Amino acid sequence: MLSWLPALLLAFVLGAFSFRAILVGQKKRIVAARRVVERPHSFYASKGVRDQEDEEWWRRIDLDRLHEVNREYIERLLRQMDGAGVDTLTRDERAFMERMANLEAPVRRGVRPEPNPWPSPA
Repeated sequence: MLSWLPALLLAFVLGAFSFRAILVGQKKRIVAARRVVERPHSFYASKGVRDQEDEEWWRRIDLDRLHEVNREYIERLLRQMDGAGVDTLTRDERAFMERMANLEAPVRRGVRPEPNPWPSPA
């Protein structure tokens, strides 16, 4: 009379395991879909890479073309970078170095050009 009970119990256990396997598979797919992978040739770079590129860019500043006050300030900042690293520069010092490097400079590779803030006279 109770010969169907083991078959029912076996079906219940197999159903529970298969349901669990389905949920685990779905969770893996969701996690894989959320994972963000950097695409090749993207504009993202780590902070260390950006600092190294900035330092190389700033060292190419032609000091002979600058006013003596700016030249002295840039030389002081370059000595500071030599001693303690690029991380020690403040935001204002970085902005100053960037402005001095961009004076009549060609466009840097890998950097998006800034939009023109002035409207065209059309």
